[in-house]
Amino acid sequence: MDGVEGSICNAQLEITPQMDIVIAGGGLAGLALVLGLQERNIQAHVFESHPVLSAATATIIGIGSNGITALEGIKPGLTTAIAQAGAYTTKFRYIASINGKEEQSRTTRMLPDQWITVRWESVQRILASFLHKSSIYFSHKLIAYKPFKGGVEAYFRYTADNLEKIKMIPCKLLIGADGIWSVVRKQMVGDPPRHLNLINWNALVYDPDLKLFDDVERGDIIYRSDNNGRTRSIIANTGDYTMWLLRKKDETGELASSLVGGKATLGAPGCKSRALKQLDGVVGWDNLRVAIEATSEEIITERKMMDRLPINKWSDADGHVLLIGDAAHAQYTGPGQGARTAFEDAHQLSLLLEVANTSSLSTESIDEAVGRFEELRIPRMKKMQEYAAYQTMIPEFQPDWTKNLTTEERERMNQEYRKWVEAYPDKQQGDPESFYYK
Repeated sequence: MDGVEGSICNAQLEITPQMDIVIAGGGLAGLALVLGLQERNIQAHVFESHPVLSAATATIIGIGSNGITALEGIKPGLTTAIAQAGAYTTKFRYIASINGKEEQSRTTRMLPDQWITVRWESVQRILASFLHKSSIYFSHKLIAYKPFKGGVEAYFRYTADNLEKIKMIPCKLLIGADGIWSVVRKQMVGDPPRHLNLINWNALVYDPDLKLFDDVERGDIIYRSDNNGRTRSIIANTGDYTMWLLRKKDETGELASSLVGGKATLGAPGCKSRALKQLDGVVGWDNLRVAIEATSEEIITERKMMDRLPINKWSDADGHVLLIGDAAHAQYTGPGQGARTAFEDAHQLSLLLEVANTSSLSTESIDEAVGRFEELRIPRMKKMQEYAAYQTMIPEFQPDWTKNLTTEERERMNQEYRKWVEAYPDKQQGDPESFYYK
């Protein structure tokens, strides 16, 4: 609540009637949750800080089997709508090289309907299209919450009639789905996101005729790593769009110091030249260099790669405040589980609140639902966050127990991880048959 009293003194305070469930954040986690609740006839409202849904993010998501299962559990048929906006991935290619010389290459053929690659903004808009318009409030930025007996007061800043105002909404349950820079988590825990010493450049290019890369077909994903991950790239086709991504290690912090702020920036002046500079002296990456040169700087996103450290509790105010998605468990994007685990959160919480709703969302039923949610999700996400940190290939962030594994042990770990994750919703907390992910 620090700072709320001062904000209220300088702004008009509006007090609204009580709501059952208030969701802060209109990203994928927040929208998927309100949709899951709507499907179960539970009233919820989502409050988004921006005036509209994100128009351009230069980002794609890959939805594997656990994400598909979660989406179908949120709303049957949802994955069909999402697949129509993207492409089913048919082929995954991995290439590892040392100083441009190819050391390892493998191609994995995907089963039909096994993996969807789609633009982030397309998924956001599809989720929103199924919601009642009265469920979404724009230009409402959460600034704090304050517990009271049986609930919390959620405070939002917004502007109306050219005046800054504060809206106080009493609610039974406040969900912090407000991303890696979560205001809810800042008040609850106080920890900042962690910079992973990696810098990322990426762009989504309209490419319906597949002319951007001469070796990319519809639905392809190509991952390339040079010099043990010092330079990495991803090329992914989503149908009409192709994404290129360049990632560079930045142990000294020199690259990070040249960026604007700590958040993702679209079209930052000089971002294109900075991206191209990372390919100086990198042999065999001419296709990516040509693609970057052909991309307008205005659609290139530049950012520091960040995550959140695992925490033992995602709730506050006696179970009336709860974190989900990146606010709870933001992880390194390498394994591609960010959106999928957000959908898992929304699916599981929808099911648990459906049970709580049979008791009219009483304090006791909400507390039970939140407690069970944490029991299911926190052990799973700690393992997944740890694995993602391992995939940075930066010793500072890798778990100690992974550092001396043999090549065979690492491969076994990777296989067990994939098998366990893709078994969702079974064995959420761990696979008793696994050596590494019990």
